[in-house]
Amino acid sequence: MDNLNEGLNDREKLLNELRFFLRYENELIEDGWYSESDFYKIVFEIIKELAKML
Repeated sequence: MDNLNEGLNDREKLLNELRFFLRYENELIEDGWYSESDFYKIVFEIIKELAKML
């Protein structure tokens, strides 16, 4: 049961991270935190991690 909870917590953490990046995409790019290509690389990596968990 602990593995199930850990897996769910890991997925929730990644989903929250993805939500953050998608919600603040414009600000993160415009304020110079990420270039457009770096931003999309990060989002793609998060999506790949989520897909692995499924």
